Amino acid sequence: MLLKRISLLVLGAFLLLLALQLAVTGSDAPAAPDRGALKIGGTGGANGAIALVADAFKKKHPEFRFVFSPSLGSTGGIKAVISGAMDLGLSSRPLTEAELRQGAVAVEYGRTPIMLVTSHPGAGLNLTLKQIAALYAGELSNYPDGTQIRLILRPWVESDTSFLLNLSPEIAEAVAKAHARPGLIVAVTDQDNAEKLEKIKGAIGWLTLAQLIPEKRQVTPVSIGGIMPGLATLASGAYPYYKPFSVVTLAPPAPQVKAFIDFLTSRQGQEILSKSGLLVNEKRP
Repeated sequence: MLLKRISLLVLGAFLLLLALQLAVTGSDAPAAPDRGALKIGGTGGANGAIALVADAFKKKHPEFRFVFSPSLGSTGGIKAVISGAMDLGLSSRPLTEAELRQGAVAVEYGRTPIMLVTSHPGAGLNLTLKQIAALYAGELSNYPDGTQIRLILRPWVESDTSFLLNLSPEIAEAVAKAHARPGLIVAVTDQDNAEKLEKIKGAIGWLTLAQLIPEKRQVTPVSIGGIMPGLATLASGAYPYYKPFSVVTLAPPAPQVKAFIDFLTSRQGQEILSKSGLLVNEKRP
């Protein structure tokens, strides 16, 4: 009799737990990640905007948690996704054929102006491509008020450097000379780059609008060829320099990953991205 009563109690407890589980998972909300937090990493310049989208997503689905890795770079984030160490990679470059063969897929969620910026207050600079070449060649070394220019370089294999090498043959040659010149500052990561551009007196270098706005960086964009960088000038084509930002995952994405990507590309997600300095797909001409 006692054994029967215990069995009935155990059965009752099991049925109660089952009912509670159905009540939690029977809604329209996606199931909570069964592997703990959603792990995100890649190009550091994308972290700020994606973190804001993640915060908005968690308000709707508080069962989700996110862990952002320090700046890994686009390639590092993609490799981490392919190896299973990361759920979502953040990339500012297209996937290679080898990455596609390994099952990686990318969803572009916006484009952000890449801008020449300075820490020098009231610089009021307007540079041509020829003057940018002179800047990297060391021929343009002072601001109009005489303050010394402190050029901030990125590593040779970094996407910002690749962008510069494709601006013009003169700039490519000047960038190569700058990397060979001793004593110049090289910022390894996107966050390191932003810190140096903001804190070093007279600093000048490249930063995206999608990093400047979420991180509230105190730097001044420089107009190029008389055109000031911004979402309006990027959308119109007047300012042609940008970085495409994508999320990278394995195909097919896990349910929790798909749920976040769906939110990222939803109207609410796109509004957050737009306010964070990204020209979203629905606003592109």
